[in-house]
Formats: sequence, structure tokens, C-alpha cells
Amino acid sequence: MSKDKLSDLSLTNGHRHYRDTCWFFFLGWLRQLTSWLPHTESLWQELLLLREIRADYWATRQVDNLLLAEALLLVVNTPILLEVNFCAAFAQHIPTNHVTQRIDALLQQPDSIGQPKIWSWVWLILVLVPLLVIPFHH
Repeated sequence: MSKDKLSDLSLTNGHRHYRDTCWFFFLGWLRQLTSWLPHTESLWQELLLLREIRADYWATRQVDNLLLAEALLLVVNTPILLEVNFCAAFAQHIPTNHVTQRIDALLQQPDSIGQPKIWSWVWLILVLVPLLVIPFHH
């Protein structure tokens, strides 16, 4: 199997590993229901970018970062023959800024990618505290 095919396959396996098709089907449906809210499109684009970076990071476990970046450039520069609007947003056009952000994330040092940040968990706990004290109200 050629290296390009292997890198494309590992990117696809990254999406399969995180079950992106299932999650983004429902998130795409939710996006269509809330399209009237402000900043829905920018939040959707950010979510798509984070999904792709997460799949890219998972693919770096099997294939070299530089090879994945090269395959990403080849895929993005290939013209799309059939564009269909799926709810999972796999056929959606990728802005150039997202491509550069993905390549920058691929070329970062592996130690700095994917490290969980403790502050994100602290904020999550603080947000959930009101829900946790509901059973104690009389």
C-alpha cells in the first residue's frame, strides 16, 4: 500500500475511532435547528476544525506527521466533483485557513499536542456545581 493511501486511510480511521459520522449527524441536525442564533456558523466551523485536528492527531499514531500534512495538501487541492450537503459535513468545502491550522497542528511537537488542561476540568466542575446541588433544595 502506498504511503499516500496509508495516510488517507489513517485519517479516515481517526474519524471512525471517534465516531464522528454519528456525532456530527446529530450535531449537524442541531445546527440546522439553531441556524437563527447568532454565531452559529462560526461555532460550527470551529467545531469542524477541532474534529479534523482530533482525527489528525489520532492518525499521527500510525503515520508520520509530515506524510499526513502532505496527504492533506493533496486531498485539499484535488477538485471536488460531486458536492452533496450531508448533515455530517464530510463533503463540505474546507476554508484555506482551516487547512493551514491543521497543518500547523500536525507539524507541532508531539508532546504539546493533546495534553489535557487541568483548567478545562475545573471550569467544567464549576459549571456543574449548580446542577449537583439541586437535590439538596427543599
